[in-house]
Amino acid sequence: MSIDVRKAVGLRARVVSALGSVSPSTWFFLVVAFVATAPAWIVKYPPIQDLPIHLATIRVIHSFSDPAFSFQNDFVLTFGRTQYVLYYLVASALAYFVGVVNANIVLLCCYLGGTPLALRELLKALGKDERLCLLVIPLLINVMFMFGLLPFILGIPVMFWALAESVRYFAKPTRNRGILLAVLAVVLFHLHVFPFAIFGLGFAAMFPWSQPTRWIRFGLPTVPALLFALRWMLFTEAGKLSSGALKPGAGDHVQPINTAIPGAFQWLTDVFHDTSDEVILIAVVAVAFLAVGLSAGDRDKSKPVARAYALLPIACIYFYFTLGEGHGYIWLISQRFPILCLMTGIPLLRMPRGSRGVFTTAAALLVAAASTYNTCKHFIAFQLEEVGDIDGAIAAMEPNKHVAALIYDKGSSVTNWAPFLHFGSYYQLNKGGVIEFTYAGYAHWPFDFKPGKYPPPGGPARGRWEWTPEQVSIHELYPYYDYVLTRGNGFHPPPEAFQASWHGDKWTVWKRVGLATP
Repeated sequence: MSIDVRKAVGLRARVVSALGSVSPSTWFFLVVAFVATAPAWIVKYPPIQDLPIHLATIRVIHSFSDPAFSFQNDFVLTFGRTQYVLYYLVASALAYFVGVVNANIVLLCCYLGGTPLALRELLKALGKDERLCLLVIPLLINVMFMFGLLPFILGIPVMFWALAESVRYFAKPTRNRGILLAVLAVVLFHLHVFPFAIFGLGFAAMFPWSQPTRWIRFGLPTVPALLFALRWMLFTEAGKLSSGALKPGAGDHVQPINTAIPGAFQWLTDVFHDTSDEVILIAVVAVAFLAVGLSAGDRDKSKPVARAYALLPIACIYFYFTLGEGHGYIWLISQRFPILCLMTGIPLLRMPRGSRGVFTTAAALLVAAASTYNTCKHFIAFQLEEVGDIDGAIAAMEPNKHVAALIYDKGSSVTNWAPFLHFGSYYQLNKGGVIEFTYAGYAHWPFDFKPGKYPPPGGPARGRWEWTPEQVSIHELYPYYDYVLTRGNGFHPPPEAFQASWHGDKWTVWKRVGLATP
């Protein structure tokens, strides 16, 4: 036997040994997590509102120096001023291997499959039954996911993982655990500040304050993340604005309690026009009550640190009722906390033992499977019945041009909200150039226009530009834009400015006339 063959046999033996060491329960949860990722890859065009603009952002960062997209002509990268840049950097790195679209799918899978796995780790660290993590799967397709707040949602599994490692580090503060916790905290901060803040509260609540001689050692892993956070809050415009959201001002609307209570469901899992999502949420609540009821009389094996953990869902309730709905260009502040409350509240539940636990697990698994199937069914219906020929519209436009997307028909009969709002960004994803609407120029975005390169009227797009296409004047469009992409009726340009050059199912492309195309 040659040396190479012996090495191959040895490697195979080590792989088989490693796989064999994985427990059956871990294999079970890995399979469940994989099935939960189906909404991320089941269709080409899922009805996730901000997804296209995130894909375009990944494209700009990943292909910034590629002359095929000509991004360097109009943009500059501004990583230093934004806090949640890591989502795009990781996606760009993955894109070298799988492409931009598939890189984003991988990150969506990390959220959909990673959240139950990370919650399982937290449950184990707290001494709770790991099967409770199944209850989070029906909560994954929530309003924030459908809005496409992708850095925020990816922060959720990292938050649970960081909390789990915090509990383990407090119990046994080894160097490796400290390094892992420090890395997770830094990663979480650079994904999104909201789950980072929840992690910070959990870390402080579960901190072993009764051991003052070890405070420095216990707190040391969080120092790098805290330094990043301090720099962001003190020295960046986005950080200063976000810090101001903690004290809602006169212009920040805080919901009165009598409207906030009935409105909470709107920010949970109310994502489809039919009542299927309501039925699933009711089923999740029923299984949760079933688990608590059937566990009555069983010995509770949870660790004492789990008592302090209860602060997290309580804090989410407090933030929902006291924070504003928005602050400056920051949208959806208080509205993010109802779903975080339900997710962080799962470790406070109990799972019954014996056959009662098997029955409850089966019920939770059934609801999780029904939720995933229901989401996939609606996503498929959206693509087949409503998307239309967006591929044909993009193909009808030359690459590296200036394109304005006026979406008059934003809504859907399948999902709530406005899934077509940013579909124009698919042009920038595939063909480069400039697209409007864009967040380029906003203080929280990782790239900006070069000086003198802003679209008319000469600065970042005004607030709600994308929501109000009827307010966009022809003077904003002509002669800067080479094309106008429209969905729905409402665009009636002067014939000497733009003329329809392509019309397909749902979409129309208008080409500039009266001026030579650069």
